[in-house]
Amino acid sequence: MPLIELDVLLAFINRSDRYHEVASRVIGAAISDESYHLSSVALIEMSLIYRSRSMELELEEDLRLLLSLFNGRTTQLTPLEAMRAAWIRRKYGLSFFDSLHAASAMSLDSAIVSFDEAYDGVEELRRIDPREW
Repeated sequence: MPLIELDVLLAFINRSDRYHEVASRVIGAAISDESYHLSSVALIEMSLIYRSRSMELELEEDLRLLLSLFNGRTTQLTPLEAMRAAWIRRKYGLSFFDSLHAASAMSLDSAIVSFDEAYDGVEELRRIDPREW
């Protein structure tokens, strides 16, 4: 059950993103395969980004779109994953949100769909590069 990381979701939503076409193919395939999930952490990170840019109305629209496409398939952050994220930050130096995404993916099948090469250094995680889809 691979986890779709926020960078792919944002590229899908933003038609001017350089990876929009790639992300659209990934999201199209992922919504038809019910094994792919959104992370509740990605939705929180997205909310913070939009809020910092005063894009509250767009946030509601984009969240509604993503949740409808994935039919509500989201993972929830557990206390164990929060502890694992702290360990990942200490061991691998990932950012706060990247460590939470990694921990969430590790609780599924240790696969994350992301453009971010920072995940390549995490031994316990397998990154699926959307450009190689």
